[in-house]
Amino acid sequence: MNADKELRKEFHISAARSDALYKDRLASQDTVVLDINIGDHPAFYCMNAEVYKLILQTERLDKEIRALMGVLPPIAVEQYMKSSLIDEIVLTNEIEGVNSSRREIGEVLEGLKKRDKRGRFQGIVEKYVALSKRKDIPLNSCGDIRSICDDLVLDEVASQKPSNAPDGEIFRANEVSVLDASGQPIHQGIMPEARIIEYLDHALAVLNDQSTELLVRISVFHFLFGYIHPFYDGNGRTNRFISSYLMAHDFCPIVGLRLSHAVKQDIQKYYKAYSVCEHQLNRGDLTPFVIRFSQIVVDAMKSMLDSLSERALLLEQANAKLSAIPGVNEEKGRLAIGNVLIQAALFADLGIPMDELTGAVRMSSPTVHKRLAFYEKQGLLTKRRQGHRMYYSMDLARI
Repeated sequence: MNADKELRKEFHISAARSDALYKDRLASQDTVVLDINIGDHPAFYCMNAEVYKLILQTERLDKEIRALMGVLPPIAVEQYMKSSLIDEIVLTNEIEGVNSSRREIGEVLEGLKKRDKRGRFQGIVEKYVALSKRKDIPLNSCGDIRSICDDLVLDEVASQKPSNAPDGEIFRANEVSVLDASGQPIHQGIMPEARIIEYLDHALAVLNDQSTELLVRISVFHFLFGYIHPFYDGNGRTNRFISSYLMAHDFCPIVGLRLSHAVKQDIQKYYKAYSVCEHQLNRGDLTPFVIRFSQIVVDAMKSMLDSLSERALLLEQANAKLSAIPGVNEEKGRLAIGNVLIQAALFADLGIPMDELTGAVRMSSPTVHKRLAFYEKQGLLTKRRQGHRMYYSMDLARI
């Protein structure tokens, strides 16, 4: 079937060959045709060998990530999840040109623990926390999509530009264009709103079709959401959140906190996959995007596995060196605190605050402070202040 060839490229070689290839693909038993048009042609994708290969890669990588997460200490896992969550939010904002710092997101995250829901990015932080805890988020209707966007970015979007808040029955009532770096329109969102709703209903039907592999469903929906562009602003972050949420539910939860990192690493190919599949000469073939986005998911999982593997090895080496330090076993709890400090250095963003450290080793704050004095005297204790909190970790270079 030659499903690896782009129809647009084939057209520039031979219009007749492109036409024959298009008809061949539509007639193939490996092709799925959707109830949505891309331009003048029905959208479709081919379940070719490359797609199946990528599905198998994600399944293998997921097993390896789960196995590694299963042997890491709980404190290391908790700290790494928190650091990855902050990274994901900062990067998904950055992709859309929205500035947010790790400190800013971290402070909102700490505030949520105290039920303090203030902060510019409170909505997006709260939503990603729900994702990391695998809380159920409905994805069955257009109303569900609107609720996700509202929770995720509406307050921030409306505060920056009130006219960018949805003004239709559910979505936007007027036209919107996606602009390139020079300000030129490169994509026109679907219009009118009734058509937006119709297309999103079809896209959600694809997403919830359990007979299709999840990776393919996520990829197809991700393209369709970007193509439909239901909101004036917040489309990219809402779209990536939905993909991340589904990845976190089907794979190890930490995988859902690596998508924006992988997208950012290959942002030009990500955008190119959209432009290829939107082009009139591509005739609605979404296979290039399914392959490109699936590769992004695979890259996200590989990056996560490499990061965890490296830290796991360093943790083992650092703990061995810690045990060999003279006097580390002379006082009860000293070694345990040292182990947690090493985990904080390897897996946390800043380190571990006192309340979490006391909870991890089950000791009172005065006792922990007394044990920390040993490491401070050895020149091994690192302290960092952010806001009103002090964060502690081990100086791995010196250990």
